[in-house]
Amino acid sequence: MAGVLERPCVIVFCGIPGSGKSTIARKLATELEKSGRVRLVISDRISDKIYERIFKLLSENLGTVDYFLVDATFYRKEWREKVKTIAGEGNVLLCYLRCPLRTCIERNKSREPSLPERAIHIISKEMEGPENPDVLIDTGKVGSERAVAQILEKLIHEEWLVISSQLG
Repeated sequence: MAGVLERPCVIVFCGIPGSGKSTIARKLATELEKSGRVRLVISDRISDKIYERIFKLLSENLGTVDYFLVDATFYRKEWREKVKTIAGEGNVLLCYLRCPLRTCIERNKSREPSLPERAIHIISKEMEGPENPDVLIDTGKVGSERAVAQILEKLIHEEWLVISSQLG
């Protein structure tokens, strides 16, 4: 296992509920654990003051991990900017997961606990989509395994991840 990277990578998953953030974040965390220390924060597990707690966890753990993954809607630009302020502009990989609203609502029905459909509509309407995300994935068309592969490819390109075939 690798030591702590000189430049830890904060991976932010952004998108409306049901877009696949948690599924993809969990699968990516499993892959990244093969290369370094990973901290995964899933907003569903935080009861209140979600973003305040995420920012605190990020501040407290940034120097102790190689990869800090955050799964939350991040539908406000100011919240994504705050992550960049805490982590440093060049240390954040923003993954925007887009998905048709109907698909998100259908996926939500199988979640435990599910969100009220009205909440998904509100977040969808208020979503301040990132203008230039580092990774943009349409999860209505791309499955979670392919989405993880796309993110890993980006991490390799940005030199946050070196796979064994690249060594030597």
